[in-house]
Amino acid sequence: MWRVEISERGYSGPSEEMTFDGGTPLQITWEKRGDEFYVPVKASEATINILCKENFKYLSLFTSDPRYFRVSIFRNRQLYWRGYVIADLYSENFTAPPYTVTIKAVDGFNLLSSIPFRDLAHIGITGRRSLWELFSSCIDLLELDIDTADWMDLYAEGMDENASPLRQTYIDLERLYYVYEEPTYRDILELCLRPFAGQIFQSNGALHIRRAVSLYRTARPVNFYRVGTEHPVGRIVTGNGRRLVIHTGAQVVTSAARECIDGMWTGALHVSGESTLDIVPALRKVSVDVKNKSLDNLISRIGFYDPTVWTDPFGFLSITNDDALTFNGDDDHQGVEICTKGFPVEQCNFPLVWEFGLQTYHREWGLGIYRPNESIDVAVHYGVRIVGEKATYSLTESGSWVQSSDGEIVSTVKTGSEQNMKIEIDGIPCDGEWQFFIRQTLIGKETQYGYGDRGGGRTTGHYEGVSFRRMTLSIDAGDSYDKGLRYESLVDPANNVDMSVTLPVSDIPAIPNDRLLYTLYYLDAAGNPTRIWHTKGRNDYDTLVGHIAQGALRYKQLPSRRITGEIFSGQHIDMNTVVRDDKYLSAAYYINSVELNALEDSYNSELVEMPHLLTTEKPPEGDDCIAVATLSFTVGKAIRCLNRLLLQSADKKTVYAFDIATCRVREIYRNTIPFEMYEADEGFVTVDGQSVRHLDYRGTVERIYTPPEEYCNVATYMDGYIHILKSYRQYIGPRGGNAGGRSATTTEDEDPNYRTYRYLSRPECKYASSDASTGYRGRGYAYEGTPMSGAILALRRTENTIVVNTTYYAYLHDKRFHRPCKMQQFAAGEQIVTVSDNYIGINADDMLWFYRRDSITERTLLRRLGRWADHADHTMSEVVHSYDDGIFIWNFRDDTTTDVRNAAGWGENIMGLFFIYGDLYIVRERAIYKYIPE
Repeated sequence: MWRVEISERGYSGPSEEMTFDGGTPLQITWEKRGDEFYVPVKASEATINILCKENFKYLSLFTSDPRYFRVSIFRNRQLYWRGYVIADLYSENFTAPPYTVTIKAVDGFNLLSSIPFRDLAHIGITGRRSLWELFSSCIDLLELDIDTADWMDLYAEGMDENASPLRQTYIDLERLYYVYEEPTYRDILELCLRPFAGQIFQSNGALHIRRAVSLYRTARPVNFYRVGTEHPVGRIVTGNGRRLVIHTGAQVVTSAARECIDGMWTGALHVSGESTLDIVPALRKVSVDVKNKSLDNLISRIGFYDPTVWTDPFGFLSITNDDALTFNGDDDHQGVEICTKGFPVEQCNFPLVWEFGLQTYHREWGLGIYRPNESIDVAVHYGVRIVGEKATYSLTESGSWVQSSDGEIVSTVKTGSEQNMKIEIDGIPCDGEWQFFIRQTLIGKETQYGYGDRGGGRTTGHYEGVSFRRMTLSIDAGDSYDKGLRYESLVDPANNVDMSVTLPVSDIPAIPNDRLLYTLYYLDAAGNPTRIWHTKGRNDYDTLVGHIAQGALRYKQLPSRRITGEIFSGQHIDMNTVVRDDKYLSAAYYINSVELNALEDSYNSELVEMPHLLTTEKPPEGDDCIAVATLSFTVGKAIRCLNRLLLQSADKKTVYAFDIATCRVREIYRNTIPFEMYEADEGFVTVDGQSVRHLDYRGTVERIYTPPEEYCNVATYMDGYIHILKSYRQYIGPRGGNAGGRSATTTEDEDPNYRTYRYLSRPECKYASSDASTGYRGRGYAYEGTPMSGAILALRRTENTIVVNTTYYAYLHDKRFHRPCKMQQFAAGEQIVTVSDNYIGINADDMLWFYRRDSITERTLLRRLGRWADHADHTMSEVVHSYDDGIFIWNFRDDTTTDVRNAAGWGENIMGLFFIYGDLYIVRERAIYKYIPE
């Protein structure tokens, strides 16, 4: 049944037979116990015990070449496992023969850590490469010569689902080398797998590429061939009668007949009674970071000191060293402008600092006699412009931008000493091409006399020049840039286990921009960033970071069980195996690690539970929702807090928390007087007229702000500060004209000559000053926020935004773009009812309009959904909205609309609609329902 071959590289002589020895002659182990589902490489090793009849007969297996002796293990004449002898783990007894020699072999993945990625000449450090190319280069180095079973099932929008996503996903190697100075092939292998939460391991004579979370699906590899060579593409029947489906493109063979779950007590699969049952604790928090590197001097990326990027037909420029560019004067070309070819940048609100030294020169001479050196003023005309699609902006000396194509900076510098320049730039005004330019205003002419054309005579002339030295362009993205690359989700604060994943590399643009989704480095075939991904055939659209979080919550949102012990079976078991216990625990498990004892056909396995694989939720007949909580109180308001729902009682004195994992409702906060409740960072805010309180998700008061006078307006908490609304009034005169900023004591309702404006304020923030650089000034009162007109209707919060709806406008603050308390004003009559980093739903003209957010300030209409929405929420594939008692779901991936019946809740007012991890929860006055799609 079992056969082991040890092959010597380059050997062509006769083979020699060796003999197994000992009680465990052959073991293969796939590590490691306790590995998380996202560990990219599941390495394996084989231990072979053989009988040595002559002294040191097998000592030649010790060699410095880690791939000199290849081990191939066969089961029933089929290749089962392949690797290489590890010389440093060769062991034998120092005694008289016969004795046992222990040979260890590994699959080779550890060798990739010591091979620099630069070694292969055909893989450069620039250009685009598909993940399949990079992956193949890693596998080729292993020299295992085995097939690959690629059943990666996570696809970006627009990809062909009949081909592997690894073949359709690309990376710009320049960005890789920006983060990794000396990447190894192990880094490259993980780069191809880790962002998918993908894994690679060897089993049954093939390398498997898959996601562990894909075991929840029915597709499984069952046998492994070279697709299209040994077997044709399409449906075939093998010798054992199994029907196979072979997909085109990728080497994937899946079964149409094999049970995807094997019974634990069916006789063919038996778990030893000496096994151990452990509890795997549930997660408290999931964090996904992206490996990043702080941005260096952007001048080197934009290319100021690169002569090839300048259009210089008259030879004005000379580069004396890496950080000095000299511009020479010329009388014959006064007014001529030279500029760089342009570097693509995108709209950016992060401040930039441009610093450099200016050294000017002036010389005059006549007939070879130089005038004495004098300190002379030389004016230099230069600048920066952004050439956009619709407009051109020029930089001013103050750092602001003006919409003009001929704006410039004029610096007058005395000769003899270098002048340091520093310009603080207010971001980048639009998408376009960044250009440096210099205009010729410097003089320069030389005339020769005597000795004919040889030029050996005397000369007369004059000359001016300027050198730009040690130029730097730095950007201060603060914490916003890194936070945009981070995902953090609180699962349950009662738990104490955190999961942290770091992805290999982020997208490093030359200048960070205000695009909403800081993508990973992956590109599609056309070179466009891949942003939204979904599982093959499913509607679970999310970012790659979001999919990792989905997998973590699927496995470890609740405590689960783990069994370790021996499984006896005559059938093949590997990490694609899923087993079911119908006898005791009614649970399904996947194999996380395994040690095969070949002689006994036993597998010392780690079985980890797959929660909810066997249990399904089924609504009552005639309904499409199940009641997950029946409430003992009447809901007055519902908001989302992390992955919980916070419910305020109708009397406005109590807050309850609903946990979606346990479906339990408990009281977390109570006050003796009524209060209003608003969303906030990792908690909520209460306003009772006397104080503004920030509480965490447990109902613990974290901060109290006591206003100097009664306050009953909206409030929230973001990034360490309580935010409230302050107001000022402006006199508009009897005819509506602005008569100045006089104050008045009457209210707006009492005197129509005054208009009240409100603005976001952080009352606990200490401002350095109250001049124009830190805020507006109205009627003698300094205020920091954008003026908002109209009566306040609602406040909405997401992780990055604050939305305030008024009777006139909607206002949005995005902390990654706007300065504190500044807001974007939407069109008259619009109200924002749902918003995320990717999409936004707006009520306008008695209709609900749904948009894709292309950037923080730009959007594209996807569709008009229906009547003005009372409540709305969305995922990356669906929008739910309600009007009166009707609830509708629009899938904007396939443009289908579904009416939600929720028959059991009919007649009760809808208090909120919430998508949490893809599941829709409907909060009504006395119950919470979960929608179960058919």
